[in-house]
Amino acid sequence: MTLLSVVNFALQSGVMALYAVTGSVSWGVVLGFLAVSVGSSLFYWAVIRSGLNLRLKDPGMLRTQIVSSWLVQALFLALAPQLAVLFLVCLLVGYNHAMISFEGRQFTVAWLLQGALTAVALAVSHDRFGYPGSSSLDIAILWAFFFLCTYRLTAIGAQYATLRAKLSLKNQQLSESLERIEQLASHDDLTGLLNRRSFMTLIEAERLRFQRSGQLFCVAILDIDHFKGVNDKYGHQVGDEVLKTFSRVAAAEVRSSDVFARYGGEEFIVLLTAPTVCEAASGALDRIRRAVEAHGWEAITPGRSITLSAGVACAKADDTAQQLISRADAALYEAKAAGRNRVVLDR
Repeated sequence: MTLLSVVNFALQSGVMALYAVTGSVSWGVVLGFLAVSVGSSLFYWAVIRSGLNLRLKDPGMLRTQIVSSWLVQALFLALAPQLAVLFLVCLLVGYNHAMISFEGRQFTVAWLLQGALTAVALAVSHDRFGYPGSSSLDIAILWAFFFLCTYRLTAIGAQYATLRAKLSLKNQQLSESLERIEQLASHDDLTGLLNRRSFMTLIEAERLRFQRSGQLFCVAILDIDHFKGVNDKYGHQVGDEVLKTFSRVAAAEVRSSDVFARYGGEEFIVLLTAPTVCEAASGALDRIRRAVEAHGWEAITPGRSITLSAGVACAKADDTAQQLISRADAALYEAKAAGRNRVVLDR
C-alpha cells in the first residue's frame, strides 16, 4: 500500500505537470508537490523496509500515512486553488484507504478532519480560486485525471478483494480447525467412536428424560476378552487394529437410535434407548457378541479369535448415571467370572 501511494502521488504529479504545460499552474508548485508527496511516501516505505515500524503500535503506519496524505493534499489545495478539483477528488480517493484500518469513531474524526482541512485551505485561497482552462488540451488532461482516479479506486478495490479472499480462506481454515478440535474433543482418535466424556453427557440427558417420561433405557459395558494377550502376542499395532475392527463390527449391529462409545482401553459402552423390556436390551447385546465372534479374525490375529463379554443394566427411578454404569460393570464382571464370551443382565 505504501508503494501504491508512491505511484499515486507520482501520477497526480504527472497530471499537474500537464497543467503546468498549459499554464494553469506554476512548475514550482508541481515540483514542490512531487517532492513533498512522493518524498513522504518513500520515507514511510523506507521505515517499513528497515523494520523500524515493528516497534510501533501501528506497524503498518496506515493511519499516519493516510493523515499525512490528507495534509499534503490540503496544503497544495491552498497553494494552487485553481487545481482544487484535483486535490478534492484525490482526498476522496485516498479516503478509501481508511476503510482497511479505521474503526467507527475514527471515521467520524477523519470526516471532521477532512472537513476542517479543506475549509481552511479554501478559506486561505478564496481570492485565488479558479479552474483550469476549457481548451481541448485542458479537457483531455481532466479526462486523464479522472481516468487515473478510476484506476486508483480499482487498485484499492483489488486490495479489498485480496483481503476478502484471504479472510475467507482463513475463516474456512479456522472452521475446519474448529471442527477438527470438536471431533478430537468428543470422539476417540483411534476408533472414531464417541469418547467417554461425550457419552456421559448423553447418558445424563437420557436419565433426565427417563425421569420425566418414564421411558426405559439401558446401558451395557462390553469388554474384549483377554485383550492383554493380544497385545502381548501380536504387539500393540495389531492390538490397535483389533480395536478398530471390533468397533466397526460392533457398531454395525447397534441401532441408529442407540449410542456406541469407547469407554476406555478395551472397554466399550452402549446406550440403548427405549427397549420394550430389559431382556430386549440383553438380546441386542448378544447379537453384537455373535457378530464379533463370527467375524474372520484370522487376517489380523492368526490362530486366535476375538470375543467379548458384556454386562447390561436397565435404568431405575432413583439411579444416577454412575450408579447405572456401576451396575452394568458388575454384570460385566459376572460374565467374565462365568467364563467370558457371554452377556449378563443385571437383575
